Amino acid sequence: MHKSNLKFPVGLAITLVIGLVGFRDTGIFVNNFNARLSSGVEVSYNANKRAEIVGEGDSKSTYLVEADGNRFYVPKETILKVDTGIEGYTVLKNTPLLNESGNVIRLLFKDEYLRFVLADNNNKVIVETSDNQVGYVDTKDLDPKRIRNITEGIAKKDLSLFNGTHTLKISQGDTVKVAWFEKDYFILFDEAQNKFNVQKDNISIYVDREKVVEDVLDLARRANVREEIAIEETYTANVSDKVSSIIDGAFARLGSPYVWGDTGSKGYDCSGLVTALYSGNTNVKLPRSSRDMAEVGTYVSASELIPGDLLFFNSGGDSTINHVAIYIGNGKMIHSSNSQRGVVLDPVDGYYFQNNFSHARRVLD
Repeated sequence: MHKSNLKFPVGLAITLVIGLVGFRDTGIFVNNFNARLSSGVEVSYNANKRAEIVGEGDSKSTYLVEADGNRFYVPKETILKVDTGIEGYTVLKNTPLLNESGNVIRLLFKDEYLRFVLADNNNKVIVETSDNQVGYVDTKDLDPKRIRNITEGIAKKDLSLFNGTHTLKISQGDTVKVAWFEKDYFILFDEAQNKFNVQKDNISIYVDREKVVEDVLDLARRANVREEIAIEETYTANVSDKVSSIIDGAFARLGSPYVWGDTGSKGYDCSGLVTALYSGNTNVKLPRSSRDMAEVGTYVSASELIPGDLLFFNSGGDSTINHVAIYIGNGKMIHSSNSQRGVVLDPVDGYYFQNNFSHARRVLD
């Protein structure tokens, strides 16, 4: 397909410079938050501070955000993805994205999301794709309802809100549409798009419904780890026992707090958890830091992982190892994640693994 860059008049070019900033969303902290960076430095962010939401955490209960040049994870109940008024479309059927000469830039696919840039005559609009292509699309091929960032919240109590003209009555447990946060209150909309203010303590902006189910499943995993995690038959009986003990110990520590520099007195940092499990269940003496651990044992490719292998990550933007997890089988790993999540069970094919994985090592012969 022919690919061409659009050329717009000066006035439109200014609009595009403002609007074409990628598919990041604006977030506003609703509570004070201390972020621990990959370097170990802790940075404080106050309520009402803005940040860019650039992704979602592996557990789906956190956002990956960027603020002041730093990237870190924030629990969804701590930051609100706000409605900036930027709207978009969903493609109704496969249709071409055209440049100003009518040439095809690329094919747009059904259900693809497009950011609205500018309305045009002749039933066309100018849109931006997720891969930063800008062009014209016929409006008949687009969902006429523009998409906005409205976050689903839950009312913590019965509420009667009055905006000077309209009254909105909300029952405890009702879902509400949260668009913005300012000072100490959320801004809500009703079905008629009337705007209301409500104190932040009366609304929860994140309810992890899946976590309730996950917690139940987690109890079953802990009750019988051997049924959930299969130990590969290539292990000798002696090593299998060691690995099983490590995995049992890892499950028993799920939910423990993340404590920098600790190996179990009050909690664990990432290498502290590994140190505690291996020193308590094997004769292997590992270095204390994840960076030094990454040099011990035998290199293992990601396709050859078996339970007990150590997974190493470098999330600081360079080759320096700054995190370690234990592979427990079944496509899962247990690690002491950060000060917000503590010791958790995560899929190895999640966002963090895919974007920050360095290599794996096997320390048990």
